[in-house]
Amino acid sequence: MFRLIFPHRCIGCETWLDGEPVEICSNCQSQLNFLKTAAAAPALKKVYFDAAHSVLAYEGKVHDWIGSFKFFRQFHVGRVFASLLARAPLDWHSVDAVTPVPLHFWRRLRRGFNPAAILAFALAAKIQKPFWPVLSKKKHTRPQTKQNREARLQNVKGAFALSPKKQKAIAGKRLLLIDDVLTTGATVNECAKVLKRAGAKQVVVLTLARTQ
Repeated sequence: MFRLIFPHRCIGCETWLDGEPVEICSNCQSQLNFLKTAAAAPALKKVYFDAAHSVLAYEGKVHDWIGSFKFFRQFHVGRVFASLLARAPLDWHSVDAVTPVPLHFWRRLRRGFNPAAILAFALAAKIQKPFWPVLSKKKHTRPQTKQNREARLQNVKGAFALSPKKQKAIAGKRLLLIDDVLTTGATVNECAKVLKRAGAKQVVVLTLARTQ
């Protein structure tokens, strides 16, 4: 009844939708590059996460939608993104909890929210798993988008932390680490390092998009 009274529009072209599983019309979906394989191992000295998956290529409409979500507070787009994340070919039964890549306090304060946390929270609800925002970002870093590969690695080195109280909770757990875009893998790898050293059994990365 709600959808009859308040029908949804496509986030791409604003066409009225009727019965689509996500708020993207079939025409806009046909223009998206859905990725069918896991990300290749990143060129890092040591990879701490067990696997990395992304749903879409970071190009065209996806690039624009992520920008709208992150910088213009289009929160309804985040809900659509969570539906897309749920399409990832993962064994949800093997996931103990969903955790986001954190933002530094000052950046979160300036932006007003953490995009990765919105995605992780919505996905956790969809797959009926606990949402555990266990990581914090203790170092205020420059935006990764403005850095080359080597600078990205140094930029996030030692940037993330986990409190001793939360360490007990994740010991032996299989965690799904959520972020919006995967590029070099530097950020998620640094997060995975903290989680693994705290005793996490497995860390699988899932992002909405991946650069090619």
